[in-house]
Amino acid sequence: MMRLNEPKYSFEQTIDKCVDGITGNAGLKQKLTFSKSDLTPLEAQYLDAVATGELYTIPPINTDGDTDPVVINTLKKSELVKIYDQYFVTKGKPARKIYDALLNAAKEKCPFCGGIGTPRNLDHFLPKAHFPRFSILPHNLVPSCRDCNMDGKAQAFAINEEDQIIHPYADHNRFFLEQWIFSTYHTDNDGEPGEFEYYILPPEDWSEVGKQRVRKHFEDFDLAKRYATKAAELLGTVLQQIGSLQKLGLDNEDIKTTLLQPGIDASPFVNHWQKGMYQALMGSLDL
Repeated sequence: MMRLNEPKYSFEQTIDKCVDGITGNAGLKQKLTFSKSDLTPLEAQYLDAVATGELYTIPPINTDGDTDPVVINTLKKSELVKIYDQYFVTKGKPARKIYDALLNAAKEKCPFCGGIGTPRNLDHFLPKAHFPRFSILPHNLVPSCRDCNMDGKAQAFAINEEDQIIHPYADHNRFFLEQWIFSTYHTDNDGEPGEFEYYILPPEDWSEVGKQRVRKHFEDFDLAKRYATKAAELLGTVLQQIGSLQKLGLDNEDIKTTLLQPGIDASPFVNHWQKGMYQALMGSLDL
């Protein structure tokens, strides 16, 4: 739900770097080199599926009769996973610079939760256990915080159109440019700070599938709770600022113009928790 710039490295470049880093395993190096011409076209297939909202149509490997099947040419599932674990992630290997570039591109902001968490590793959008052919595809590797990687997404993948979470690199612009996360501020007017309730309200002209997809993303990554927690951390400061402006004689319209609207405008992106918080506070001044 936070857009990332597309990776600078292609699948072909990544494969080449992994090949360069394979030492002491001539058989695996030969297999990957031989399979390069069959692996690289999968990048276009993957990107086309993301752009059209059809990533769910790409089938996982079948492990019913064999837990370690051949995936492409003679490369087995375990070998493709090994290439990621030992020749892509490992420090000192040529492909590690691609890993670091992908992780650093997030600028310490996890795209799944809107920047609340700090990415510490790369998440396989399509899990490598089920889609090993994409194990080192840069577009399938998303910087992720621990909560989103372990709790929000884990090894899950969509098998229906409406169950697809938002892909940070190449999904439809509507998910990143149009607001669909909002908030309400609840207070008992007893002098104590109130609480924020975040919810989704996608634009009416969206398809039902699009609406269901953002609902899925919102729920899977527990954004209602996580956004409300972040807003609560800032609430005391903003309430003090409002109180100070009221003591100076500013009316509610002046406070909206002076404090709340700038807070909305300064939000990093349209569905950021800060925008919802300031919008909710602005609405509370109309009561």
